[in-house]
Amino acid sequence: MTDDRPTDPSPRKPRVALMGEFSAGKSTLANLLLGQNSSPVQVTATQLPPVWYQLGTPGAQRIGLDGAATPLPAEDWTAVSPEDTQMILARLDADILQACDLIDLPGTSDPNMAPDFWDTFLPKVDLAIWCTPANQAWRQSEAALWEQVPPQLWTKSLLLITRIDKMQGERDRARVVARVRAEAGALFRDVLPISLTGALAGRDNDDVLETTGAAALVRFLCHALEGLDPPAPVETPRAAATVTPVHRNPPPSPAAGADIDTGTEPRIVPRRITRSKSQGARSRPEHRTA
Repeated sequence: MTDDRPTDPSPRKPRVALMGEFSAGKSTLANLLLGQNSSPVQVTATQLPPVWYQLGTPGAQRIGLDGAATPLPAEDWTAVSPEDTQMILARLDADILQACDLIDLPGTSDPNMAPDFWDTFLPKVDLAIWCTPANQAWRQSEAALWEQVPPQLWTKSLLLITRIDKMQGERDRARVVARVRAEAGALFRDVLPISLTGALAGRDNDDVLETTGAAALVRFLCHALEGLDPPAPVETPRAAATVTPVHRNPPPSPAAGADIDTGTEPRIVPRRITRSKSQGARSRPEHRTA
C-alpha cells in the first residue's frame, strides 16, 4: 500500500467523543449529527469497537491492533470483533465532519473495564458528549467512569440527558434536569435534555428541532468547537499508534495506514440541522470547576 500521507505536520480537526453506558442513545445521537437514518452498528452487545467518523468518500475500514486496514461492507459491521480490532474507521460526506471528527465509543456499565480503554482513547479527544437516559439519569456507575476522564475535558464537555420525552410530564422532566445539574453540573460545561428519536424523525422541521432540544445541542457544539484551542499538528506516524497526551504532543493518526482528513475547520452545521438566523454569536460560558 502506497503511503501518500503528508510528510509535513498539518492541522487536524477537533475530535468529539460520544460516550455513555449501554442503550443511552449514543448511536441515535451519531445518526442525528451525521444526518443518516441508521448505522451499520447494531448496539445489542458489548462486543463493539470504537467507530471513528471522518469526512471523505463513503467507506469503512477495520483497523487491526497491528494498524493494518481491511475494507468493511457498508451495510454490516457486526462481524467485527474488538478482541483483534483497534477501531472502525468510517468516512462519510456529512456536514458535521467538515468541522470535527466524531468518535462513537463503546458503552459500558462496568467501571472495572474503564482504565485501559480510557488510557487508549481519551488522550485523542478534544471534548466529549456523555449520554445519560432520563429514566436512570446520572447513575453512580456513570459518575465513577467520568471521574476517570482527564479534568481538562470537564470544562469543555456536555452531559446530554436523553429520552427526556419518556418522562410523564413537564414537572418530572424539570425535576430530572434540575437533579442532574445539581449533581453533575460542575463536572461539565453544560447539561442539556433532548429527545433524540423526536429530533431524528423531525430533523427537517426547525420547530421540532427546537422543542426536542436538538437545536440547543447544535448551538452548544458551535460555541464549544469555536472556543477550543487549535489542535496540535499531526506528525506523520512511522509505526502503529502510540498514545500521547493531547495538550503535550500531537496524537497519532487512528492507525498506521489510515489517513487523517486535514481540511479547514468551518462552523459546525450538521446535515439538516441549521442554526437559527436570529442566533448570533455569544461569549463562551465560564468554565466550571469540580
